[in-house]
Amino acid sequence: MKFNVQDRIVLDEMVDTFTREMNKTHDESDLLGKRPIITREYWMFMIKEVQNKIDNFTTKKALSHSKQYE
Repeated sequence: MKFNVQDRIVLDEMVDTFTREMNKTHDESDLLGKRPIITREYWMFMIKEVQNKIDNFTTKKALSHSKQYE
């Protein structure tokens, strides 16, 4: 299965939304002096892994479209 342009837009938005929320949660934890169970660095590593997998299953047209708007 390959992701087309529309699929790719949705997937990119999901990854971006997750990343924003993760950063927001970690920033709030920092302000409260709490330590999250999963570190920001680990989440960023996992997000990069997911992004690589999405890239591998994306059509060339969708990938070029996505990279154009990064």
